[in-house]
Amino acid sequence: MTRSVRILSVAVLAILLGACAAVKSGKSPIPEVEGKTVHTQLNFWVLEGEHETTNYHMGSMIPVNAEVRIVDTTGTTITGEVVDNGRRFAIINVAEYSKEDIEGIYNRYFDGSPRDLGRFRAAEQEAIKAGEIEKGMSKDAVLVARGYPPAHRTASTEMNSWRYWKGRHNTMVVRFENGRVASITE
Repeated sequence: MTRSVRILSVAVLAILLGACAAVKSGKSPIPEVEGKTVHTQLNFWVLEGEHETTNYHMGSMIPVNAEVRIVDTTGTTITGEVVDNGRRFAIINVAEYSKEDIEGIYNRYFDGSPRDLGRFRAAEQEAIKAGEIEKGMSKDAVLVARGYPPAHRTASTEMNSWRYWKGRHNTMVVRFENGRVASITE
């Protein structure tokens, strides 16, 4: 092994150990977002103050484009507060189901700007506002209306069949043809 390869290997190992130590110590993996006000990019449901990235359709909906202040982030959780009503929530990343790290989850759920719903057809906009999936919706509209399906059962949103959890024990399958919802089965 050459000297430059050894130096590079040691540097990479130091970076990895530092990242692991930060997660173990509880330091935020994305500290630059704490205290920021952002907008939700999709609807998600909160039950007893928590939303798991398994994406259960239980509890009450926090709608797309809600203004949220990010309170805290850890290696597995994003804590936020809805600006207009002070409602606190925690998004808990269940990585084995989301196949994402906490930064990836943050990027799915939040952005500095509101999501432009004007690019969706009127019927899609109504379904998004209601948090529902309807026949004829585009894949993008379904993602905004219902969030991401758990990746352990839907490996890619490029697939034409997505499985969502309605509750902890019951699911539904959304099937697409030509990029639009063709059927929903429970």
